Parts: sequence; C-alpha cells; structure tokens
Amino acid sequence: MNEHMLAQAGAAAPATDALNQKIVQAVRMSNAEDTAYAPSQIAIGPDMMISQASGLVAQSAAAYFDGASKLALASQGVLLKQMTQNLVEQNLAQAAEDALGVLVTDVMLAAAAAVAAAAGAMEAESASFAIDKIDQSISKYSSLLANHKPKSS
Repeated sequence: MNEHMLAQAGAAAPATDALNQKIVQAVRMSNAEDTAYAPSQIAIGPDMMISQASGLVAQSAAAYFDGASKLALASQGVLLKQMTQNLVEQNLAQAAEDALGVLVTDVMLAAAAAVAAAAGAMEAESASFAIDKIDQSISKYSSLLANHKPKSS
C-alpha cells in the first residue's frame, strides 16, 4: 500500500496553467511533505494486528487470571466447609485431605498468576512472591502431614 501511494505521488500532475502558481506550488509542497510521512503514519491491517497483539495477550491473560482466581476461591470455599465439617465429626484424615485440597487450589492460582505475569498482565515480581509463599505453605503442610503419626487405639 505504501508503495502504491508513493507511485501515485510520482505520477504526472494535471495542468494548472489557469491557477495561481504560488498556491499550486504551496499545495504541491504540502502534498510532497504528506506523501513523505505517509509510510510512517499509515498502518495497514497486518501492521495494526502486530502492534496490538501484546495488548490483546495481556488482556486475555488478565481475564484468565480473573477466571482462575474465582474458580480457586470457590473451590476453597467448598473444601473449607468440608474440612470444618470433618473436623467437627472427628474425621481427621479426611479433614487433612481437604486442607491439602485447599493448598492445591493455591497452586492453581499460582499457575494462573505465572501465566498473567508472563503475558505482561501482572508484575512478574508480584506473581513470583505469591508463588513462593504458596510453595512454602504447601511444603510446611506436607511435611506436617508426613511427620504426623496417628495415635494408636
């Protein structure tokens, strides 16, 4: 498209003998300047798509993170309710599994944060901090479960 515009600018101009030559000269100078800047000012479809891609990726990643975080929070709500019920009923093994499930939903949230950070929708350092905290929490809880010896009756 840019080449086509430049070719048109170089084509023969119509006769301007009947017009004021100073005005014609001013218009030609203005047209020449516009034509010189045209390639840098006009964006065609593929160029626009390329320049907008990063923004669209970040927007999609933010939407993904939002959806994943809502799913994780809903799952945690269900698991916490089950865990509380199991604790009341003295079903400690099942309560421990529910608690581990809550931590697994944190892993899902951390993965979504990592995707959002990689796509530029979230600051990478913030996502890294959250992921590290989740990893520490899971490690502590897993070691607690591994070291817990059930009381023999």
